[in-house]
Amino acid sequence: MSFSCFVKLAIGAAVLAVVGFFAENILGLSGLMPVPSLFATGLFLGAIIGGVATALYSSASFDSGRDIVTLYVGNLPFSATKEEVEDLFRPYGSVHDVRLVTGGPNRRPKGYGFVEMDAYGAKDAVKLNGVDMGGRKLRINEAKDRNE
Repeated sequence: MSFSCFVKLAIGAAVLAVVGFFAENILGLSGLMPVPSLFATGLFLGAIIGGVATALYSSASFDSGRDIVTLYVGNLPFSATKEEVEDLFRPYGSVHDVRLVTGGPNRRPKGYGFVEMDAYGAKDAVKLNGVDMGGRKLRINEAKDRNE
């Protein structure tokens, strides 16, 4: 669990504790339960609800079953830079890496590359297939394993 997730969980627990404290008076339970136990109950409920919400969120699966997907980007202009390709994909999700393939003794661009990004964003980024970049229509699809 990340630190930001823990902070959200703690805030949620504190909010439930405060609600439980004021609900005591509204529901007419004054004096039936000591205040510390209401606070502890609120913290317990916050931890349970937050834990379930975190588990449900983290177990959500995408079509690929992976968190990061590698996309093949073909027919790139030879003048394309990593920054330009990253800027093209960034509106669709978090871009983790851009690799433009070069070859030969002069390390000239070969006109294709790979973009690693979050699975959810990659699903939408495939819509860029056929988009014009530098006078060339891009070909974009999920990269295949070298072994396939």
